Amino acid sequence: MKIQDLISISVKSLLRNKARAVLTMLGIVIGIASVILMLSIGKAAERYLLANVASFGSDVVIITNGSGAQRGGGPNPLTKLTLTYKDYTELKRQPWVSSITTTVLSTAVATYGAENMNVSVWGSAPDEIKVFSSTIEQGRFLFTDDLDSHAKVAVIGNNIAKQLYGDDSPVGKMIKIKRQNFRVIGVLAKGGTRFFTKLDDLIYIPATTAMDQYNKEHLNFISLIPKDITPNQAKEEVRFLLRDLHKLDNPQGDLAKDDFKTATQDDAQKNAGTIGQVLSILLGSIAAISLVVGGIGIMNIMYVTVTERTSEIGLRKALGAKSADVMGQFLAEAIAVTSIGGIIGIITGVVLSWLTIQILNQFQTGWTFILSGSSIFLAFSVSAIIGIIFGYNPARRASKLSPIEALRYE
Repeated sequence: MKIQDLISISVKSLLRNKARAVLTMLGIVIGIASVILMLSIGKAAERYLLANVASFGSDVVIITNGSGAQRGGGPNPLTKLTLTYKDYTELKRQPWVSSITTTVLSTAVATYGAENMNVSVWGSAPDEIKVFSSTIEQGRFLFTDDLDSHAKVAVIGNNIAKQLYGDDSPVGKMIKIKRQNFRVIGVLAKGGTRFFTKLDDLIYIPATTAMDQYNKEHLNFISLIPKDITPNQAKEEVRFLLRDLHKLDNPQGDLAKDDFKTATQDDAQKNAGTIGQVLSILLGSIAAISLVVGGIGIMNIMYVTVTERTSEIGLRKALGAKSADVMGQFLAEAIAVTSIGGIIGIITGVVLSWLTIQILNQFQTGWTFILSGSSIFLAFSVSAIIGIIFGYNPARRASKLSPIEALRYE
């Protein structure tokens, strides 16, 4: 039987049973759409992680809380805090440190007049804008005197300035943070995201003031740029100093015995890349299960179809159709169903992926829509292969039917 005849017969058969064909396709549509959606989100998550890691420079060394044997460079709010303000001041005195800042993380409701909004509050230090290359749009940043005097001054993000003060300049005006008045001394230029925090919704206050305000004894992390040494050499210098300050008995330099960890951009990028890849594999594997379920559904429907059309098969074989013709017809129907379902699934998956990224950007900026041609090709190929694999047994069963027995079947 010619290929065009097989296609024509398969299409006519599908059109005769539209509802069944649609239900059969549904499993493949959901499976293919799920695979594309999950792979797209996995890739977007990997790029998002890498973009956040890249928000600090290649020469920056990040010191965070937690065992030194743990991998990862970003701050983890669930880790036991051990870094102190004394660690920051002692590191600042080192001749190999060019710039250094510290961070105390918190959140609050910021209020000005009748306006208020939820914000992130970072207790920081004067070198913050040097370490992370931030830009001041209005006013100034924190001074050393602000830290020493525990001053109630604040540098606010661009979005906060617009939402609370409108077209007026906030500099010199008051802002209420956790029911305490702070004087606005500066406004940051519009920024992106760092450490998964929107810089435009961020308020910087002196680290000493933040520790007083939120009754904290420890820092979340310290960031520095080394001078005349490499970042990796700086990591070793940090370890020697903090082990002494924290009174750690660790002459062998065992990272597992440290209660802090150090990382550079390279370290964090490797970890972020690994996390992104694992996430993509995990999400893709979960979505692939739905493809298998869809394939089983196709096989069951094809078995039912063979049973219902037993008399038709007997008549065709009695008129001279070969077993290969009958098998080809049912395989063609299975492949047609999965291929059409695959195309619809691809379109659905692309649309859902784009919509999901737009929704994620409403909660956290920095997500980008990513769709690789290889994932679409893979999804379509898999749908066709599923048609062959799960359509083979029903088609083979149909081809093996005896013409006489088939004609007698009621």
